[in-house]
Amino acid sequence: MAYRPAGIRKPVAQHEQGLGKRRRSQDDASETSRSATRRRLTMESKESSDPTPYPIPDGVSLSDGEIALTPTNSVTDDRPPVSDDQVSEYHLKGHAYQAWIADPTLAGCRCGRATKTLFELLNANNEKERFTCPENHFDDPPLYIQEDLQQLGLPKRQKKYRFARLLYYGYDRNSHKRESQYQHSIAEGVLIAECIYRYTGPHWSNIAIAQYSFDHPIDTLKYLYFTNVQNDETLPYVQEILYPRYDVDWPKLNRIESQTWEYDTDEYKEILGTKLGKAAACLVIGAWERGTHRIARIHTLGRNHEIHLRFDIEALPTSLTD
Repeated sequence: MAYRPAGIRKPVAQHEQGLGKRRRSQDDASETSRSATRRRLTMESKESSDPTPYPIPDGVSLSDGEIALTPTNSVTDDRPPVSDDQVSEYHLKGHAYQAWIADPTLAGCRCGRATKTLFELLNANNEKERFTCPENHFDDPPLYIQEDLQQLGLPKRQKKYRFARLLYYGYDRNSHKRESQYQHSIAEGVLIAECIYRYTGPHWSNIAIAQYSFDHPIDTLKYLYFTNVQNDETLPYVQEILYPRYDVDWPKLNRIESQTWEYDTDEYKEILGTKLGKAAACLVIGAWERGTHRIARIHTLGRNHEIHLRFDIEALPTSLTD
């Protein structure tokens, strides 16, 4: 899954509160990079009301000295325009995922229930299957969606979100070490995917469910965000097809401009059929029994030339699932 906003988010110092956060770019990463050892939250470093520390083994090195190849953003200015055939394919795939989520008897769904726990991801007996966690601290959510979070009644200050970066390594056909990376911010009710890139290993939805479930009951999850979308299917679709279709200007102002795409509409299905939409659908299928929850609506949130996605998740009334 090629979705990788540039940079690694750094924790915000106290004197930076209210000034916004700065993402490290690949150009300045060498000057301010962190130590290559694991970081672990301890009971002394957090308030008693905070979630418990991650089950990260002590004294284990993050790196074996090899340099891992990391992908660059896949969306470029010279990409071919989105074709009508691609849009039709997104619609068909989105329609299928919507149906699989709603009907547990419908065959053909390739997403299964998530079974891996966070402990198993971080402590696998086979070191080649073990995730590492070089970043793990409590922080504010990303600045550019704080306004939207506040409107939902979710916290935007006081470091209520666990920010964690997980890494997983594999090797390509040329024996080059390749990195899969996942950056999430999590608070009760919301999971914010800030960076996703999977080269190998478990699918993103399984990792996200394991992380959220470690701190909060999965039934409390109501909102899923993908921030600063750069995916090579989802972003071009929004930019070239969806917004021009409704004469929606590309976001330029430094404030949230939200568009809502309701359940079972063509636009809802088309977004659901792109890579990030399918990832969101697999999260719902992996977290709950099919036919018990759904993605009620999808929002595209524009700000400062960037697009963020929000998927609203709701439980279906019992009478509809009996």
